[in-house]
Amino acid sequence: MRTLRSVSAHGCALSQCAATLALVTALDERPASRPTTTTVSVAEYLGARLLQAGVTDLFGVPGDFNLDLLDGLATVEGLAWVGSPNELGAGYAADAYARVRGLAVLITTYGVGELSAINALAGAAAEDAPLLHVVGSPRRAAVEAGALVHHTLADGEFGHFSRAAAELTVVTETLTLERAAEQIDTVVLAATTHRRPAYLSVPQDLALARIDAGPLEHRLTAASDPAALHAFETRVTELLVDAQRPVLVVGQLVPRFGLGADLADLAARAGVAVVTQLSARGVLDPEHPSFAGDHAGTMLDNGTAELVAAADVVVHVGTLLTSELTGFGSHRRPGVDTPFLAATEAGFGATATGRVLLPDALAALDRALAGRRGPRFARADRPVASTPVHAPDAPLTQAATWDLLAAALPEHTALLADTGTAYWGAAGMPLPADTVFGGQPVWSSIGYALPAVLGQGLADRARRPVLVIGDGAAQMTVQELSTIAAAGLAPVVLLLDNRGYTIERALQSPRASYNDVAAWDWCALVPALTGDRGRAVSVRTAGELSAALADAFADTTHLVFVQAHLDADDTPPLIDALARLATATKG
Repeated sequence: MRTLRSVSAHGCALSQCAATLALVTALDERPASRPTTTTVSVAEYLGARLLQAGVTDLFGVPGDFNLDLLDGLATVEGLAWVGSPNELGAGYAADAYARVRGLAVLITTYGVGELSAINALAGAAAEDAPLLHVVGSPRRAAVEAGALVHHTLADGEFGHFSRAAAELTVVTETLTLERAAEQIDTVVLAATTHRRPAYLSVPQDLALARIDAGPLEHRLTAASDPAALHAFETRVTELLVDAQRPVLVVGQLVPRFGLGADLADLAARAGVAVVTQLSARGVLDPEHPSFAGDHAGTMLDNGTAELVAAADVVVHVGTLLTSELTGFGSHRRPGVDTPFLAATEAGFGATATGRVLLPDALAALDRALAGRRGPRFARADRPVASTPVHAPDAPLTQAATWDLLAAALPEHTALLADTGTAYWGAAGMPLPADTVFGGQPVWSSIGYALPAVLGQGLADRARRPVLVIGDGAAQMTVQELSTIAAAGLAPVVLLLDNRGYTIERALQSPRASYNDVAAWDWCALVPALTGDRGRAVSVRTAGELSAALADAFADTTHLVFVQAHLDADDTPPLIDALARLATATKG
C-alpha cells in the first residue's frame, strides 16, 4: 500500500487509502440529496463546485481532449479562463492562487499537457498547495478498445499518467457517468481538506453528459473526529497549564488554511512566543508582541534557535521539517511529547490522536493556552535599525540591493522570491507590516515565482505583487509576463542579473561554465512581451536602483521591470550561512 507523505512535522504516516476513506465518509454523512428533475452537465457541476470553493479563475492550456470541458465551463457564470503559454507556467500560477483562495484548478489535455505540468503538481504537493489538476482524456470507447491515439505512448495503455499523478496527489479519480458527482465532490473536498493536490481525469465524451444537480444543494465540508479532538485538547492542556516558556513554531499550513488572523489573536490572548518558519514568513505581523522572529535553526542569527532550545514546551503548528527550513538540522528536534498540529491530524511526537482538522486543532490549542498559569512572553526591545548608506555611484552589490528594496517596499504587498539568491536575500530582509511572503523553499524549482505573480495577483487584486528573481530562473518561465500583463496586473519585477546560477556557484565550483547562462536583452524583451502595459529599466549603481524602485512603486498602472546588474560572485549573507551548513552536512 503506497503511503502519502504526512503533513505532520513529525512523520506521522497517513495512507492514501485512509485519506480517501475519511473523505468518502464525510461525503456519506451529508444530508441525503433527493433525486431531482434538474440536471446539469459534468462541466457545469464541476464549475458550480469550484465557485462554491472560492475559485473564479481557471488556469491552463487548451487541447483537443479538453475542449468539450472548456466549452461547458465557459457557460458557468463567474468563472474566467486564464490561458498560459505552457502548462508548467499555468501550474505555477495555479499553485500561488491556491495558497490564497484555498483551491485552484489547472486544466490540461491528456499526456503531453499533464506531463508538462507535473513539475508544478509536485511543487504543490511539497508546498501544501490545494491544486486540483483536471485532465481532459480520450473517449471511453478509445480507452476500452486500447486504441493507438495521439498524446499516448502508442501502447494501448491509458493509465500511465494518472499513475504518475497518484504519486503526487491526495486522491486521483477517473470520471465515470454513474459516479460523476461523487467523484467531483471527492477531489474538491480532498484538496481543500488536506491542502494538497488532487487529480481528476474527465473523458472527452463525458464532459457534457447530464447528471443530477441535487448534490449541489449541500456545501462540501469535512469534520474532525470529536473523540480525537477531545483527546488532543485534554493532553495539550495538561502539557501547557504550568508551562513557563512555551514557544509555538509556525509553518506553512497556517497561511495555507488562512489562519493567520486566528494565530495572531491566539498569541495575543495567550501571551506566548511565536517563531515562524521561512515558509510561513509574514503570517504574523513583525510588530506583533508575540512575534519572536523567523526560525531556521542556527542558520538565522536572530536568537530564535536559543529561544526554542530554552522552551519547556514547543508546539509545532503546521510545520514541515525539511533541510532548508530547519537550517540543515540545526533546529531543536521534536520529542515524544512534542505537540503537533497538521492539516488533518494532531498529536504528540510521532503519534496522532486521530482525524483532527487544523482549524479545530488551533481552536483547541487556544482553549488550552487560556488556562496556562505561566508568565506572558515579553519580547525584548529591538534596537531601531539604522538605514545603511550606500554610495550612489558605487557598483550595485547584493547588500545594497536588499537594503534599498527593504527601504522602498510599501506595506500591503505580496513579495514573491524565486529560488536561489533571490529567495535567500529576501528571507534575510526585514518586511513591512501586512506583507505576504511567498516562494518555494521546499520544492525549490527555479522559475516558479514569475508565474506565481499571476496566480497571487488574480487571487488578491488588492495586493500588488513584487517579484524578485534571478536571470537564470526568469529564463525558465519569462513567457508568463505576457499573461500577467494581459490579465491587467501591474507588478514590480526586480531581476537580479548575475549572469547565471550564483547560488550554485556559492555551493560548488564557482568557475564552472555550467553555472553560466546566455545574456538576454531584458529591456528589449519586456516590451515585446507586454506591449504598452510594461516598461523596463536597467540599473548598475545603488543610486540608480534607489531611483528605479521609487519610480516603480509610484507607478501603479504598469508592469515595471528593473534589471539590476550584479557581480556573479556576490551573495546575500544567508547564502553564505546556507552554503556552510549544506557543505557540513554533505561531508
